[in-house]
Amino acid sequence: MGTIGSVQVAWSFLENEMRRKMRAAGLQQKIAKGPIISHWRTYMQELEARSDNSVIAEYLDPIEKIAATRNLLVHGIQSLSVDPYGVGGATVVCAGPDCFIHTLSIEIIRDLLSEIATTTRSIRMLRTMVERLD
Repeated sequence: MGTIGSVQVAWSFLENEMRRKMRAAGLQQKIAKGPIISHWRTYMQELEARSDNSVIAEYLDPIEKIAATRNLLVHGIQSLSVDPYGVGGATVVCAGPDCFIHTLSIEIIRDLLSEIATTTRSIRMLRTMVERLD
């Protein structure tokens, strides 16, 4: 449960970086309501449509992958199994929006935590996108 909590905290830091970049681009009003990830998706897609290359995708695709697993942990937990001596170790069983059951090992959750941290650093290092999309 502690690792799941760490994922939630790390996700908050990731969202804060998205918010910071969008505010720096002058989009305070746009991000005032609704989930920041929805605004980030739109912003990245609009920037990509206006650019000559798909570099923007490297700032959206990892977040989509992370969000899918993170959302299972936030919205779909059905059971937890903590057996550090068992074959599977600790696992979380989640129901997904795809109507399938997903079993996440503690290793998968730890990898997710690492991916969130890497993506947060990547966005933090991203040059401020100053294009306004009014």
